[in-house]
Amino acid sequence: MQATSTHARLQWEHDDGLPLRVTSADGTVLVHRELGDPQCLWLRLPDQRELALQLDASDHPVLGRCDLVRAGDGRVLAHVSASDWRCPTRIPALDRPAALPRGAGTAILNLLAWQAERAAVGPLRYHGPYPTEALWHALAASFRVPEPLAAAHARFTAHAQTRALAGTRNEIDVDFHPAPHAWVWPRPRLCIQHREGIERVWLDGHPFDHERSSLRQLRREPEALLVCAAVGEHVWAELVRLQPDGEPLTDPATLEPGPLALHGTLLPPAVVEVLGEVVVAQAPRALQAALRHVLSQARIGWGDPGLALVGWRDDTLELHAGLVSALPTEASALLGVLVQALEPPLRRAAAAHLQGAWSAVADS
Repeated sequence: MQATSTHARLQWEHDDGLPLRVTSADGTVLVHRELGDPQCLWLRLPDQRELALQLDASDHPVLGRCDLVRAGDGRVLAHVSASDWRCPTRIPALDRPAALPRGAGTAILNLLAWQAERAAVGPLRYHGPYPTEALWHALAASFRVPEPLAAAHARFTAHAQTRALAGTRNEIDVDFHPAPHAWVWPRPRLCIQHREGIERVWLDGHPFDHERSSLRQLRREPEALLVCAAVGEHVWAELVRLQPDGEPLTDPATLEPGPLALHGTLLPPAVVEVLGEVVVAQAPRALQAALRHVLSQARIGWGDPGLALVGWRDDTLELHAGLVSALPTEASALLGVLVQALEPPLRRAAAAHLQGAWSAVADS
């Protein structure tokens, strides 16, 4: 039975518990179903691209029966353990999060939270072998944990390596209560993430958060929100200013390429060696061998990865050349900033390498 409802800045058209169309407050279609394929949900990403969630579509050697995440051209990007999307009762496992475009995991988990809230089900627990730090932080955008976060975090990530290697799928005893957010696009390049106020801003598909340890930051000022590139307290590129309600005060800027003379310059091998040692030492044990492999193959230098700030160009991991204007001169502080910048893409590359190895074993 088809029905329409409005909830928390979203307009819902649904049929038999599954969304037919979900529209944001600015008229953007967030989720829709094709009439000829009722088992396929199309989800919009912050950069306005779409991907498909094909329900109950495949089997996986570790996850069992799965939904599939497909790119717009039909390529399979990842497997997600199958869920009852009409009335979700658990948080599913995803086999290849590093293969997804930015915002895809957030979109999938947020739809899960919306559907759980609409079905008025109780808290959800994670059932899967990959209780990673990245998943913990991704869940925080769409769910609440009503207990001390440090204790819940420790329980959630405990034994992560053992679970991954054994393919363990039993639930983890942390309750995640649905608390979904909503997206709006006041400008084509700009996506605002609302929940209790503005929690995140996406510019060209790149997230900017209130966390000061990130290089992409969202800062509260007396009468505005500032979307910027920064190192700690030092802002080195202001990209857009917003009113407190998210309406832009300026047009989104493009990040300047930084000193052109630096482009293509590599970090000295001794510096890369020290960086690598720190990154490996801070990584989970299961990822350390893969990190060493990635570091043995990679070069690290300066370039222009755009708003990614750090990104791969072939076998070179490029730091944005504009970053040099904000780097500290004290050695330990400089090392800390470089590790902060390089650790996420190195871990993603290592996770992709490890997943490729596991897939090859599973396929054989």
